[in-house]
Amino acid sequence: MNNFTKNTLLLIAVLVLSYFSASYFGSWYDNFTPGLLGDTAWIGTTSAWQSVIGFPFAYIFFTILLFKLFGTGNRNKWIGWLLVPPLLFFGSGDLKHIYLPIILGLIALGLSKVIQKIFKTQTA
Repeated sequence: MNNFTKNTLLLIAVLVLSYFSASYFGSWYDNFTPGLLGDTAWIGTTSAWQSVIGFPFAYIFFTILLFKLFGTGNRNKWIGWLLVPPLLFFGSGDLKHIYLPIILGLIALGLSKVIQKIFKTQTA
Protein backbone atom coordinates (compact mmCIF):
# COMPACT_ATOMS: atom_id res chain seq x y z
CA MET A 1 0.00 0.00 0.00
CA ASN A 2 1.47 3.36 -0.95
CA ASN A 3 1.85 6.40 1.30
CA PHE A 4 -1.13 8.28 -0.16
CA THR A 5 -3.52 5.40 0.50
CA LYS A 6 -2.26 4.91 4.06
CA ASN A 7 -2.59 8.61 4.86
CA THR A 8 -6.05 8.75 3.29
CA LEU A 9 -7.20 5.82 5.44
CA LEU A 10 -5.66 7.59 8.43
CA LEU A 11 -7.67 10.71 7.55
CA ILE A 12 -10.85 8.62 7.49
CA ALA A 13 -9.95 7.26 10.94
CA VAL A 14 -9.41 10.83 12.17
CA LEU A 15 -12.84 11.88 10.89
CA VAL A 16 -14.58 8.90 12.50
CA LEU A 17 -12.83 9.43 15.85
CA SER A 18 -13.60 13.15 15.70
CA TYR A 19 -17.26 12.49 15.04
CA PHE A 20 -17.66 10.11 17.97
CA SER A 21 -15.66 12.19 20.46
CA ALA A 22 -16.94 15.64 19.45
CA SER A 23 -19.36 15.91 22.35
CA TYR A 24 -16.56 15.29 24.86
CA PHE A 25 -14.38 17.99 23.33
CA GLY A 26 -17.41 20.30 23.16
CA SER A 27 -18.12 19.85 26.85
CA TRP A 28 -14.44 20.52 27.51
CA TYR A 29 -14.75 23.76 25.56
CA ASP A 30 -17.92 24.63 27.47
CA ASN A 31 -16.02 24.18 30.74
CA PHE A 32 -13.32 26.62 29.60
CA THR A 33 -15.84 29.17 28.37
CA PRO A 34 -18.71 29.06 30.86
CA GLY A 35 -21.91 30.73 29.78
CA LEU A 36 -20.93 30.93 26.11
CA LEU A 37 -23.35 28.22 25.07
CA GLY A 38 -25.78 29.01 27.84
CA ASP A 39 -28.44 26.76 29.32
CA THR A 40 -30.59 27.02 26.22
CA ALA A 41 -29.11 27.37 22.78
CA TRP A 42 -30.63 29.43 20.01
CA ILE A 43 -31.47 26.38 17.91
CA GLY A 44 -31.20 22.90 19.37
CA THR A 45 -29.95 21.73 22.69
CA THR A 46 -26.72 22.53 24.47
CA SER A 47 -25.43 18.99 23.94
CA ALA A 48 -26.04 19.32 20.20
CA TRP A 49 -24.06 22.54 20.10
CA GLN A 50 -21.30 20.91 22.14
CA SER A 51 -21.03 18.25 19.43
CA VAL A 52 -20.90 20.86 16.68
CA ILE A 53 -18.32 23.01 18.44
CA GLY A 54 -16.30 20.03 19.66
CA PHE A 55 -15.76 18.50 16.21
CA PRO A 56 -12.97 20.92 15.14
CA PHE A 57 -11.24 20.43 18.50
CA ALA A 58 -11.38 16.65 18.16
CA TYR A 59 -10.25 16.91 14.53
CA ILE A 60 -7.19 18.96 15.48
CA PHE A 61 -6.30 16.62 18.33
CA PHE A 62 -6.64 13.38 16.39
CA THR A 63 -5.03 14.74 13.22
CA ILE A 64 -1.85 15.67 15.04
CA LEU A 65 -1.83 12.59 17.25
CA LEU A 66 -2.53 9.94 14.62
CA PHE A 67 -0.45 11.44 11.83
CA LYS A 68 2.55 11.84 14.13
CA LEU A 69 2.19 8.23 15.26
CA PHE A 70 1.13 6.43 12.09
CA GLY A 71 1.59 8.84 9.18
CA THR A 72 3.91 7.94 6.34
CA GLY A 73 5.78 9.97 3.77
CA ASN A 74 5.45 13.73 4.20
CA ARG A 75 3.32 13.52 7.32
CA ASN A 76 4.17 17.07 8.42
CA LYS A 77 2.82 18.40 5.11
CA TRP A 78 -0.31 16.31 5.56
CA ILE A 79 -0.77 17.69 9.07
CA GLY A 80 -0.24 21.25 7.86
CA TRP A 81 -2.73 21.01 5.02
CA LEU A 82 -5.32 19.13 7.05
CA LEU A 83 -5.21 21.72 9.84
CA VAL A 84 -5.96 24.67 7.55
CA PRO A 85 -9.80 24.28 7.61
CA PRO A 86 -10.22 24.13 11.41
CA LEU A 87 -7.76 26.96 11.93
CA LEU A 88 -9.71 29.08 9.43
CA PHE A 89 -12.88 28.13 11.32
CA PHE A 90 -11.43 29.28 14.63
CA GLY A 91 -9.73 32.31 13.09
CA SER A 92 -12.94 33.56 11.53
CA GLY A 93 -15.05 33.18 14.63
CA ASP A 94 -13.77 33.10 18.16
CA LEU A 95 -10.44 34.94 18.28
CA LYS A 96 -10.62 35.40 22.05
CA HIS A 97 -10.25 31.66 22.55
CA ILE A 98 -7.82 30.85 19.70
CA TYR A 99 -5.32 29.63 22.29
CA LEU A 100 -7.50 26.58 23.08
CA PRO A 101 -6.96 24.74 19.76
CA ILE A 102 -3.29 25.70 19.82
CA ILE A 103 -2.86 24.27 23.32
CA LEU A 104 -4.82 21.17 22.32
CA GLY A 105 -2.52 20.67 19.32
CA LEU A 106 0.54 21.02 21.53
CA ILE A 107 -0.91 18.47 23.96
CA ALA A 108 -1.47 16.04 21.07
CA LEU A 109 2.09 16.62 19.84
CA GLY A 110 3.53 15.99 23.30
CA LEU A 111 1.36 12.92 23.78
CA SER A 112 2.53 11.49 20.46
CA LYS A 113 6.16 12.04 21.45
CA VAL A 114 5.60 10.29 24.79
CA ILE A 115 3.86 7.34 23.09
CA GLN A 116 6.70 7.06 20.57
CA LYS A 117 9.28 7.00 23.38
CA ILE A 118 7.34 4.37 25.33
CA PHE A 119 7.11 2.01 22.38
CA LYS A 120 10.67 2.74 21.29
CA THR A 121 12.13 1.77 24.69
CA GLN A 122 9.98 -1.34 25.04
CA THR A 123 10.93 -2.76 21.65
CA ALA A 124 14.66 -2.07 22.05
